Amino acid sequence: MCLSVLASLTPPDVQMHLVDENVERVDLTEEADLVALSCMTASAPRGYAIADRFRERGIPVVMGGMHPSALPEEAAKHADAVVIGEAENQWPGVFADFAAGRPQPMYRAEQRPELTDLPLPRRDLLHTERYLAPNVVQTARGCPHACSFCSVSPVFGRRYRFRPIPEVIEEIRSLGAHSIGFPDDNIVAGRARAAQLFEALIPLNIRWVGQGDLSMAKDEELLKLMARSGCMAMFVGIESLSQESLAASHKRPNLGLDFERAIATIHRHGIDLVGSFIFGLDTDQSSMFRETVAFTERVKLGAAQFSVLTPFPGAPVYEQLKQEERITSFDWSLYTMGHVVYRPRNMTAAELTAGRDYAYGHFYSLPSIARRTLVRRGSRANWLLRAAVNLSYRRRLRGGKIADSLPGDRAAAPAPAFAAPLAPQMVGDGVSESP
Repeated sequence: MCLSVLASLTPPDVQMHLVDENVERVDLTEEADLVALSCMTASAPRGYAIADRFRERGIPVVMGGMHPSALPEEAAKHADAVVIGEAENQWPGVFADFAAGRPQPMYRAEQRPELTDLPLPRRDLLHTERYLAPNVVQTARGCPHACSFCSVSPVFGRRYRFRPIPEVIEEIRSLGAHSIGFPDDNIVAGRARAAQLFEALIPLNIRWVGQGDLSMAKDEELLKLMARSGCMAMFVGIESLSQESLAASHKRPNLGLDFERAIATIHRHGIDLVGSFIFGLDTDQSSMFRETVAFTERVKLGAAQFSVLTPFPGAPVYEQLKQEERITSFDWSLYTMGHVVYRPRNMTAAELTAGRDYAYGHFYSLPSIARRTLVRRGSRANWLLRAAVNLSYRRRLRGGKIADSLPGDRAAAPAPAFAAPLAPQMVGDGVSESP
């Protein structure tokens, strides 16, 4: 959504063409007075190639986004200007400088924008019909936590900044949609504010999905409000079953939490869960693959994402592994959370890759889908919908051959084929570099 937000901050008399390469390709022969590019780490090589082609034609380029914000000097080799961090406070000045023919090489805001009186994103410039979930509304940015594998707080700050609830409701009403996705990293953050938001959603009679942490299970009144407001499912970062790994990576919300009890509590209120797990943290052992998959089936997660630890620039783990000279590849196109680009501490890269493949292969096998979707009780969500979501994951993850077993298993049963995760990085304006 970031470029559609920038479009809304651009003077209305400017002719704009917005291209999202997730759904269409950039026309490198298109005429333009200025090209603005935003990219994540995995898409940085493609972004740089696009920028280089336009600059070869004498068309100036400004770059921003998660990766250029983390490595602005690198991005500057491919752009006439780099915008570091959030752009709301910067874009009008950037645009004016380019219009005057005197852009600065770097733009860094002195303070992060407060999220009040923001113009609505220019969704009319997007091919919304090509998106599975086009109706995305952000209500907050920032995160007070400092998880070592995540670049959200370094980029968006360690303080939650909330949009006024009336403005959020106005944007939702403007969409005229029955289903909404909230990309906030933690929509249940700030319990009082979250409760006010959910109360305001109830009259809209919508269904929605969001992201949050499992500590929401401690507040059953909040869960009741979420259910009444139309919450269908939440994406939660469980990350690891090991308290040692959680402590070492500073995943504070999960420390000391009874995962099984928390998940059961959330399920009891009719809210499905998509769990996110990271394999390859420094204290992880090879036994975690089987333990994690067994856990996901035991608690009957609606869906799951299994990622290998990825040292995204800007995240604390990037600096740690770089200092320890353990990063084995700086080919950013491999930073999809599906490739091992560093030397794990307690296993080989091949073992880590095989373990992740096993987790996906087993979790999205037909027997596992049946066990998790047909048998589970106490959920409002229709079992047909849960099955459809799992089969969609299964279909979209197909690719290279993997086995529903680990190396060394005596009976290695053939399994479906899977490739990289559905989305390489997630957060802030809707996407971030945190699993």
